[in-house]
Amino acid sequence: MTTYSNEAVLEALRRAQYRQVPWAKRPNVFALLRALGLLELARQRTVAPAPGFHAPVDIAVVTERGKLEFSRLSRDERAIDWDLRRTEPYSFGGQEAVLEARV
Repeated sequence: MTTYSNEAVLEALRRAQYRQVPWAKRPNVFALLRALGLLELARQRTVAPAPGFHAPVDIAVVTERGKLEFSRLSRDERAIDWDLRRTEPYSFGGQEAVLEARV
C-alpha cells in the first residue's frame, strides 16, 4: 500500500471539498481516502449545450467524517511544527475523535 504524507491528504481533501473532481481523473490518494470513509462517490448528471446523450459523471464528495478530518489537518497546518509534520506519513485521526467523544 502506498503511503501518503499529511500534506498530500490535506491537499486532496481540500481539492475534493472546493472543486468537483471527476472520479475517473482523481489523484491516487483519493482511493485511500475513500477506503477510510473520508470520500464517497456521487453521480452527477452532465448538462451540455449539444443535443444527445451525455453520460453521468461520478465525482468525489467529502463525507462528514472527511470534513472533520479536514478540520483537524487544517488546524495542524496552522501549528508551529507543521513544517516538520507535513511530510510525515499520514495516519487517520478518526479513532482519536471517537475516543475523545466517549470520555
